[in-house]
Amino acid sequence: MDFRLPSYLSLRYESEDEQKYIVGLINQFQVAQENESYHLALFAYHLIFMIFVYQTIYKAKLWKSEQFSFAFTTSPADKRKQYKEAVSVYAFSDISERTVFELLNLFKECELTVSKCKKQIIDYRNNNLGHATPYIVSEEEFEKKIEEYDQVALEIHQLIHDELVRVLAEYFESMDQEVEQTKDDVEIGLIVPNRLSDKDLELFASECSVIPNFKKKQISKILQDDFGIHLELTK
Repeated sequence: MDFRLPSYLSLRYESEDEQKYIVGLINQFQVAQENESYHLALFAYHLIFMIFVYQTIYKAKLWKSEQFSFAFTTSPADKRKQYKEAVSVYAFSDISERTVFELLNLFKECELTVSKCKKQIIDYRNNNLGHATPYIVSEEEFEKKIEEYDQVALEIHQLIHDELVRVLAEYFESMDQEVEQTKDDVEIGLIVPNRLSDKDLELFASECSVIPNFKKKQISKILQDDFGIHLELTK
C-alpha cells in the first residue's frame, strides 16, 4: 500500500529534534503496520498528518500575513503575538485541532474539506484511538483510513496551489537571465524560506512544463537532477 503523506512534509527540518521526531513517527508507523498493530500505526499517521497541517498554516502566515493576523483578532494579545511571530510550525500545536482546520479557509473557502477533517479524522481518532479501549482496527479499516488521510491531504494541498504558482512566478522574476541557477540557489532562495515539500516541487515541475522558456527549463532540470522530481516537458 502506498503511503503518500510524508511527501507533503517540508523537505528541510526546523531542527535536529524535529528530524528525530518526524523520522521516529514514520518508523513507528511502518513498524506498527508491519506488526499488524493498525491502531498504533493510525495514531502515528495522525500525528504526521497534523504536522502537515501545521506546516500548511505556517505557509498562510508567510504568504497571506494580513489575513493570518486578522484570523486571531479575538485571541488574547499574548497568543496573537505568539502566532504572528512564530518561527516554528509547532507554535500552532496549542490550538485545538478543530480550530486549526478552520484556518485552512485562509487560502480559500473550504468548509467541505474542513468538515472531512473534523468528522473523518478527529471524530474517528477521538472515538477509536484516543482512549484505552480494546478496540481492534482491522487491516481493511486501516487501509480505508489511510486512504482518507491521503485524500484529505491532497485536498488541503490543492488549496495552496494558487499561492505556490505565485511564489514560483516571483522566483522567476528574481532570476538573473545571465546567471545559471544551481541547486543551492533553488534551495536557499525558494525551498527553505517557503518550507516546501516534494508535492510543492511536483507542482513547480508541472508549471515549468507549460510553455517552457529558458528560466523554466533551468528550474525543471534542477528539480529533476537534484530533487528527483520528474515530469516530461511539453514541446
